[in-house]
Amino acid sequence: MGIRGLQTFIEQKLSLLNEIELHNCNVLFDGNSIYHQMYKECHLTCLFGGEYDKFYHHCKQLFESFRICQINVIVVFDGARLDDRKLSTVLQRSQKRVDYSTKMSVNIELSPLLLRQTFINILNEMNIPYISALGEGDDECVSLANHLDCYLIARDSDYYCYNLLKGYIPFDYVDVNPIKKNSYSYLSAQLFTIDSLLEKFIGLKPSTLSLAFCLCGNDYINENTVEPIFNHITTTVEKSEKNKINKNNRTKHWYAMQWMKHFDDVEIALKKLLEPIGKTSKKKIEMQLRSACQSYLNPTDTLIYRFASLKNENLLKNVYFVQLAREYFDKLDMNDEQIRIHIENGLSEIKSKNNHSIPTFLFDSLTDLHLSVTFIEILIHRSFVCSAHVEIEQEPSIYVDAIPIVLPCLAILLKWDNKEEDDQDIILYHRVHKQLKRCKYDLIDYNDVIDLNQLNSLSLIERQDFVSKCLKISFTQQEQYNHIHTDYHFWLMSLQYWYSIRHLTPVYLYAIIISLIKSIHLIDNDTFQLDDIELLTLSINDNRNHIQIDPVIRRTIKLKLKDISKKVYDLKKFDCSIIHEFNCLQTIYMYSIHVNEFLNQPFSYKIFPHHFLCGSFFYAFVEHYETKRNLSDAISALFEKETKLLTIINNLFMAITSDIGC
Repeated sequence: MGIRGLQTFIEQKLSLLNEIELHNCNVLFDGNSIYHQMYKECHLTCLFGGEYDKFYHHCKQLFESFRICQINVIVVFDGARLDDRKLSTVLQRSQKRVDYSTKMSVNIELSPLLLRQTFINILNEMNIPYISALGEGDDECVSLANHLDCYLIARDSDYYCYNLLKGYIPFDYVDVNPIKKNSYSYLSAQLFTIDSLLEKFIGLKPSTLSLAFCLCGNDYINENTVEPIFNHITTTVEKSEKNKINKNNRTKHWYAMQWMKHFDDVEIALKKLLEPIGKTSKKKIEMQLRSACQSYLNPTDTLIYRFASLKNENLLKNVYFVQLAREYFDKLDMNDEQIRIHIENGLSEIKSKNNHSIPTFLFDSLTDLHLSVTFIEILIHRSFVCSAHVEIEQEPSIYVDAIPIVLPCLAILLKWDNKEEDDQDIILYHRVHKQLKRCKYDLIDYNDVIDLNQLNSLSLIERQDFVSKCLKISFTQQEQYNHIHTDYHFWLMSLQYWYSIRHLTPVYLYAIIISLIKSIHLIDNDTFQLDDIELLTLSINDNRNHIQIDPVIRRTIKLKLKDISKKVYDLKKFDCSIIHEFNCLQTIYMYSIHVNEFLNQPFSYKIFPHHFLCGSFFYAFVEHYETKRNLSDAISALFEKETKLLTIINNLFMAITSDIGC
């Protein structure tokens, strides 16, 4: 949720953080909070759409530091928007993103589109367990951290409001460089516990503290709504604390806690608070305050039960966490069947727009992060909000060409939920010029769609055919990939859709292909490479991809590519059309992945964002080479006429463009 100003109040005005050593312990990461914060901590620009290669290496280094210090890590991500309580807040924030999206600045802060996927790829590589909440993840992070004896690490002021048994560690107060001490290594961090706050305001209890925080306003409670209450509190406190108020403490948070500490019972405090409120709005405000308080006092507790299910394989990677969960179940005296029933009963309470219980397999995929929240939100709300990124105001939203990819999947969901009804409309909020607009999409033309209940019984070929049609890739076009390893195929399909639908010039496609070459084929490696091996027939993670090139030539090529990237930061003006195009590619790639996941991943792939998406390099390459008269000769010179590299580049280019008029 987030309480404005609370972070500064706790950390700086009250100085309630205490230094600890993180070693041989458990931590739980709020995934959404961490990967956004990680990008900021790495001082990576958002202007060019995402520096995924650098982000990838920084994140790997972070988790390696935790491994060195023998720290068990588990990550929880946010799920779907299950109700409309935050819709107005989401729309307000999305409009602000639209406002930022057309302002060109190196300091722009619009988190790149594919950070989450990149972060998850790292978790998979390092065998770190993770899971998604069904809805917003804060509550689930707190409950799971308490069950699994974890410190909770995030960057969200809401965590100052929860009763975390081990405590809360703000991520930017963690020194990720291991410190050697005697026979062990540790990470220095700053810890907050709720007891330190209760000791500061003698008389406060967790229940009255939660009410005090709610009065300060969060995503569910508008500050204007409780303004009459706060005026009453301020007046009362100033009368009773006359001449005792430190000017440094005169914040909403201080007044709320100073007033609330005089009440032993939250019900009495709530009744007193509502006295200044008129009859017409009193009941509504009371319900909002009660609901917000309960989220702090009794956080949602469902993810621990997922440890008993073999369906969520990502959760079971750490045997220590699995053992702690099993011990918890033993205390509850619940067997696996009882746990399964408990999970399904909870899921049955989440209803679609037409009041149907959403199929369990969709929620299983959501919690395992194998299904986009888009599909669940469409089932529940018939709407979804698309976040703006750096774009051109006069051009259509970067989502316009990507949205058609997922419409056949959304039609399947609506057909299942609507049954005989004719209502086949959905609403997608996205940028139109400088406004976030409510855009209607009619799915009535998608009559001949698959039955949702039959989705998992389709053959591999049938599922691949569905995904190919969504990307407008014909069988003939796919045949062009036959000489290339299957690791590349899904990537090639996404690029082919982007390149054809956006009517691009070749320089854009070469920029992406060369990004891939740079990260996969030009990594320093001493592996002996036989001359007769066709590299595109090898798996991406095969070490033979690292071509044996003369060290001097390799170094020269890498320096040239590095120089291209460096020049972009010296520019005074930026061509937003290049950045806009890079973000169009990302939305297309992201929605292609959504469709592939919806069909239970008929196409496996090993090419991830950090392999081929680096915004500054893409921008620099296009900006540098788009005016070259003979692009082919220029690229040949760039790669020192190294035949093997040029053959790979040309083969990939031809596979994508063979059936496209270019």
